[in-house]
Amino acid sequence: MVGAAPLCGQEGVFDTPAALSLVRKARELRQSPPSAATATSYKAQAEGHVYFFLDRDDGGEPVPMRVDQVAVDLFRSADGRTRQIIRGLRRKEFLPVQDFRYYIDRLTAVQNGFGERIAIGEGRDVRDVPHPLASDGEELYRYRITDSIRVGVPSLPAPIRVYEVAVEPRRDDVPAFVGSVFLEAETGALARMVFTFTPASYVDPRSDRITVRLEHALWEETFWLPYRQVVEVRREIPEFDLPVGSVIRATLEVTGYDFNPALEPGFFSGPPVTMVPYGAADSTEFRAGLTDRMAEEGLSPVSMARIEAEARQTARARLVSGLPKSRLYADRFSSILRANRAEGVHIGAGASFVPRDLLKLDVLAGYGTSNDKLTGAVRLRWTTGDAGTTTTLALFARQLRDVGPRPGASGAVNSLSAVLRNLDYTDPYHATGASLFTERSVGGGATLRIGGSWEDFAGAEELWSSGIGSATGQRPVRPAGEGVFASAGGGVTYRWGGLSAWGAEASLNGTAGRWDGMGNARVTGRLVTRVADPNLSRRAHVTVEAGASWGSLPHQLLFFLGGRGTLPGHPFRAYGGRRFLLARGEAAFSVVPGWLTARLLAGAGAVGATPLLAAEAWDAGPTEGLLGYAGVGLATLYDIIRVDGAWGIPGGTFELIFSVDPRLRPYL
Repeated sequence: MVGAAPLCGQEGVFDTPAALSLVRKARELRQSPPSAATATSYKAQAEGHVYFFLDRDDGGEPVPMRVDQVAVDLFRSADGRTRQIIRGLRRKEFLPVQDFRYYIDRLTAVQNGFGERIAIGEGRDVRDVPHPLASDGEELYRYRITDSIRVGVPSLPAPIRVYEVAVEPRRDDVPAFVGSVFLEAETGALARMVFTFTPASYVDPRSDRITVRLEHALWEETFWLPYRQVVEVRREIPEFDLPVGSVIRATLEVTGYDFNPALEPGFFSGPPVTMVPYGAADSTEFRAGLTDRMAEEGLSPVSMARIEAEARQTARARLVSGLPKSRLYADRFSSILRANRAEGVHIGAGASFVPRDLLKLDVLAGYGTSNDKLTGAVRLRWTTGDAGTTTTLALFARQLRDVGPRPGASGAVNSLSAVLRNLDYTDPYHATGASLFTERSVGGGATLRIGGSWEDFAGAEELWSSGIGSATGQRPVRPAGEGVFASAGGGVTYRWGGLSAWGAEASLNGTAGRWDGMGNARVTGRLVTRVADPNLSRRAHVTVEAGASWGSLPHQLLFFLGGRGTLPGHPFRAYGGRRFLLARGEAAFSVVPGWLTARLLAGAGAVGATPLLAAEAWDAGPTEGLLGYAGVGLATLYDIIRVDGAWGIPGGTFELIFSVDPRLRPYL
């Protein structure tokens, strides 16, 4: 592609003579029988992957569940008949998912740019959607030339011009195509398609969105033939709005065209698609490894959080979902049910409403059985039309908070510990107020965030005990600073992603605020690096964090270290102050894939500049130098369940730590 051409002043105008002429030329080419100039037979090889993963609504780190790899031979006759032979299939599971069979079109190529009617998922995702180049296309769609590119071919005297034609349905309440077709100016040949569908197109009620990208390449200076395709289907539970959906992304790349191959008589009278069983083919059938491309797809541990995830979030913001406008809602499991010393057993419920395509309203309410208090939160989220900026307004009442820099356990694990052991790994307090933040993606891997909040802090009033575990070792509720805290600030996060063996993410955040009639400031930074071998059987990551604060601050906004979450093997949050440094590292080695993983862990940290009042009220002090830990552990059930043992050094003790995969913690 060597340049762009002007659009003759027709930007934004639908159904111009130039646009309709090009569309009609493309339609006639598709519908005309093969001629001496257009007829071709071929054999080609295709290879691809199907990724099945959990996708977070906030664009955060996805969780792979399964990857499949497919090798396919494609055949086409001169009169347009096609056949595909799947000669290799294999898969790897990352989480315990129920075995299922993919629809056959997840594993095969679209050889003709779809027919008169488009179907996805064997017609169970989408069916009977009129093609924009179908015979009735002009009755159903309107067309607009939006861009043009010139494709340079060394053997041709001049570049080939290709126009992008945006396609919109005349009615949104019927099954229809929404997107663009790319057409060669001279012949009308289809070079590319990028599209989604109207909500009325979706057959499966779980469908949030379906996106398709077909790319053709020019062969023999004449034929536009399949090169690459991506079909992505995102689903959610239609009755419940949870912060996660499941995604199936099927990718396929076609290469190695052999024209006019010698085939046996009657070859095309066989079944359109035949396939071998999973695992029947050896590794020589595949050019790439099963997990080699997960990093570039944003699904490997080293690809970080996330160039590809940001692209998915952008696509999601631009599309009209097929899900209901109103649903029950929860942002995590612990918003529905949790237990802690401050609230006892807390029960919650919520609802969400999407009044407009780029606007969403979430409401959560709950009740604490021990303190007899109601909690609530309302969040309004608006995304700009270009999907680059998201603004969130939140109102909250008695929102449960914990001190930092790291949580001691996920919400679900902490609830189990509080109920079964009477051991609560939070230092709880409540916040009532409002916040307004804007987040924008900048460039390839940066995200900027600015905003402010007004919050009224209140300490926990009750010391709840489950009555099951022993209460002798239960920590007292530490007194939180009470009053109004106002702050404004922002931060930047930069991600290096898509690398095959290494990835990193750095963030820097700062706030300035006012508390108790005096000013304050806080700055925190974080750097995460990860490495993994190609088959993901060995992985490691290192996290370094630091922070500093100045001025008048409530005790709960200082930094606290010690115990699980920060420095296991040392007393839980026994050290606190205005400055901290914490470095942690883990390495994992697969012993029995899916069922047993060996783990190594180590870290060190320090905290200092402890205010006298905080030291007295919270019985916390500086570390007086570095404290560290080292340990070993085991993980099972695809690394979901983890049991680690850590020794605090110097002068610490042994601590046994039960936890879950950190990738699942945002849902718990």
